[in-house]
Amino acid sequence: MSARSAVQPNPQRPSSVRQIAEIVGVSIATVSRALNAPHQVTPATRNRILEAASRVGYRPSPLGRNLVVGRSHLVGLIVPNIGFPLYGLMARSVEDILEPLGLRALLASSDDDNDREVEAAQSLLRHAVDGGIVINSRASASLPSGPRYPWIHLSPEAAGLSGAVELDNVAGGRLAGQHLLSLGRRRLAHVAGEGREGDDREAGFLEALRDHPLEAVGRAVGDYSEQTGRISTRAILERVGRDGLDGLFLASDIMAAGALRELREAGLRVPEDVAVIGFDDAEFAGLLTPPLTTVRQPAKAMGAAAARLLLQSYTLESSETLSNQPVLFAPELVVRGSSVAAHHS
Repeated sequence: MSARSAVQPNPQRPSSVRQIAEIVGVSIATVSRALNAPHQVTPATRNRILEAASRVGYRPSPLGRNLVVGRSHLVGLIVPNIGFPLYGLMARSVEDILEPLGLRALLASSDDDNDREVEAAQSLLRHAVDGGIVINSRASASLPSGPRYPWIHLSPEAAGLSGAVELDNVAGGRLAGQHLLSLGRRRLAHVAGEGREGDDREAGFLEALRDHPLEAVGRAVGDYSEQTGRISTRAILERVGRDGLDGLFLASDIMAAGALRELREAGLRVPEDVAVIGFDDAEFAGLLTPPLTTVRQPAKAMGAAAARLLLQSYTLESSETLSNQPVLFAPELVVRGSSVAAHHS
């Protein structure tokens, strides 16, 4: 084993730049540039240095030159609903990227309200944040912004924003529709979500049906809550009857949890009578009865990408802007017990 690979964190003394340099195999000057002027090193080298800094618990001195001279090292983080599991994963991932660099996130919730989102942004700026990340922004055009406080948009309602990280929701809806059709299900319905994400998921789902060609036998719109999942499922059953539905796609796992309960109370078996698919792959999805088939949204990876975009914005010259082409993530189908092939007599 080489001396470099044998370096381990010393619990008796703070981690140092020299220690990180030894682990990564670069000079102290390169580590300093990665931490203080990241645009001066390659992304691959910078990522290796940041990973080593995180592993050994390195924390830059608040009195020294950190990532950018003259900044507060505070970052705003606005979420629409602090209780929504997906947003918690995204926020935690943002912090995991920022904390090794001595950056701290100040959290604010907008409660899915445009005015509160703008107020939260203004409040964060009064606390001298250097910039921020806003999740599922509904008021992006009204957010106070400027070269000193850029906003990175994570799953925004508006399209074409600079500095955006998004999921390909159309592809996700298409995956859900294709899976139900592959199981032999043909009497399909959808509970859409509100807003741009919900519209895109529904568009992909309907694309899959048209390829066969089929039309949905029922549709409703929910607000991503369990209650509207139940209410919407009940309304669809009332419209098509117990035998008129054999596959149901809902735009969120939380709504799907409500649908499972409603179907059970209606005397319908999942998946024997009705196959059910949700969206997001929330942590509770595999704990439902039956475990929920869902379309996975890589929340942690998306949060990390938003944090890296924010760091990138710090290195831009005043005449430069981030691309308005989003960092786009692909969804993934996760098959569990709520969907099986149809039984034909």
